[in-house]
Amino acid sequence: MIVGFGSPFGDDRFGWLVIEQLQKALHGQKAIKAICCDHSGIDWIHQYQPAEQLIFIDAVKSGSSPGTLHHLTLTPSAFDTLPATYSSHGIGLREGVALAAEIITLPAEIEFYGAELEQYDANSNASPTTVKQVELVTRKILKTTGVL
Repeated sequence: MIVGFGSPFGDDRFGWLVIEQLQKALHGQKAIKAICCDHSGIDWIHQYQPAEQLIFIDAVKSGSSPGTLHHLTLTPSAFDTLPATYSSHGIGLREGVALAAEIITLPAEIEFYGAELEQYDANSNASPTTVKQVELVTRKILKTTGVL
């Protein structure tokens, strides 16, 4: 299962854009579920079905240079070790994974891809830097899942 988080604002579309590309590439393949979530770090739980692989994708603001790609592979409990953050999605992914671990069975490891925000303006498109990262992450995920 692959979950892209986002909003319609600039580079915060990152997760949504990756999912859009994956859905095109995975058309007709039922073994891989790719969904968008736009509210909080727990919305994905309602659509979760036991999966061998769980991948989260979101735009981040960590202080790194715009466009920096972050890739982590963590156990569900290791999400608790990440720095506390504020999320425009309400409950953040850190808290969402902790809640999910209490109520459903998660894979032993979860992958996370994050691209550092460059712009976050209302009604703006994703920056060219983010668009390049969308293409890169889409290819990486397709290779990881065995589609490419």
